[in-house]
Amino acid sequence: MTKLNWRGPKIILDYIKLYFDNCCIHGFRYIVKPMLIVFERLLWCALLVVSIYFCINVCLSSVDRYYTKSTHIGLERNYHFWNTTLPSLTVCPMQRLNDSLFSSYCRANGIKGQDKTEFWNFMENLANSTYTNFQNIPGSDNIDAILMNLGIKPEQYMELIYNLTFDSTYEPVEKQRTRSIDGQVNIHVRQVLTEYGLCYLGNTKLGKEYSSRYLIFGSYPEYNKYEHSRTLLQVQLGSFFEKDVSFTLLGFTSIAIDSYIHSAFEVMKVDNNFGYTDEGVVYDPESEEITAEENLEKETSIRQRKCRFHHESNLTHFPIYTRNICQQECRINLAYRICKCIPHFYPNRISKPKTVCDYKTLKACFPKHASFFLKLYEEHGKHEKPATCYCEQSCLDAVVTTKSALPMIGSKQLLGSIGSAISMKTWPQNRLKRQVIFSFSDLLVSIGGTAGLFLGFSVLGLVEFIYFFTMRLIWHIVGYKI
Repeated sequence: MTKLNWRGPKIILDYIKLYFDNCCIHGFRYIVKPMLIVFERLLWCALLVVSIYFCINVCLSSVDRYYTKSTHIGLERNYHFWNTTLPSLTVCPMQRLNDSLFSSYCRANGIKGQDKTEFWNFMENLANSTYTNFQNIPGSDNIDAILMNLGIKPEQYMELIYNLTFDSTYEPVEKQRTRSIDGQVNIHVRQVLTEYGLCYLGNTKLGKEYSSRYLIFGSYPEYNKYEHSRTLLQVQLGSFFEKDVSFTLLGFTSIAIDSYIHSAFEVMKVDNNFGYTDEGVVYDPESEEITAEENLEKETSIRQRKCRFHHESNLTHFPIYTRNICQQECRINLAYRICKCIPHFYPNRISKPKTVCDYKTLKACFPKHASFFLKLYEEHGKHEKPATCYCEQSCLDAVVTTKSALPMIGSKQLLGSIGSAISMKTWPQNRLKRQVIFSFSDLLVSIGGTAGLFLGFSVLGLVEFIYFFTMRLIWHIVGYKI
């Protein structure tokens, strides 16, 4: 037994000496070479330790660069070859409910007279409510009685509003919601669920998931035979050589509208609007796009590029990702933390739905914190916990600046309806592009070059190391025992 214990360490030492004497890594053989004196061995050992230290240090720097600095945003100036996407328009009619649908609903449920008028006023204000005007929702004991008799709970507010609102994108009249650009082509428009209720969005790059029907019921918009009978353009593009490219969203017959201009890769921000108008508005914008290389998504992770594509959603309430939608989810969580419930206009189709606020809570709690909810920060810090909200940028986006916004005076008399328009007169001469500057292949080359520089190490050297301490080690031990 003693002999075996003594031979065990000797076998290991002899084998390590054999590897050092035959390996391809520079310097190791001089540690075990018999003709060298002790000073020479110590010198070579010190040189090896220093080389290994710097090799590991530089390799770790390359790894850190790969995970934190592998992408950058470059500036492009070859604007003669670009096609720039026009900004999007979101238009919110101030009269949300449809008279015919509301009357049919009241007849079916026996609501008439003063109750019908009071219920209309309540539902219309509820459909038009957002953080800036929750206090305007009318309330009374009679409204409470009507809601109780109808069995309408807060989580059913949005579904009822949707059923009482006519989606005019299904209107057979061609002028509804879209306007011809050149007499033949029309922009595709969809009804969407926003923080200002049901609105209409045109000229967007977002998928069908961003629609009122999908966010409320989880199903894609129904087939629209009137849309398929026309030539529709999903997104309007323009180039530097085109002087004036425009599109118009028309067909709104309400007394007034509120409109929002924003990136075609984004959604509207409820606190960034033109304001109510009974004539419509024409926007003259500038747009600077942020694009991405084709290989950006495949060669990098979200952590590396510090941005997300639309389908890379990490949100709970929304199926797609944009920075503004992420901030909406921050508001959802903040509202739930402070008021213990969320407004009715947010999608809530999740495994554990959050409590939806009744109109009394909307009137009582939200106006006091409206600025905090919209800005996601407060100047004087009245709350115990600050709003913690981190949202990555959208990988594809555009910075939209409005040069002018002019009312469309006389448009209602001329066109029979009101709307909003975008007219691009000037085109950007700069564009930002997300690029990969240090790929995984570059990382391998960097680590391999560093190992070769400091140690003379290579891929075959790694294979030799693995082979030496697996297959050959087994045969060495077996041979020793025999």
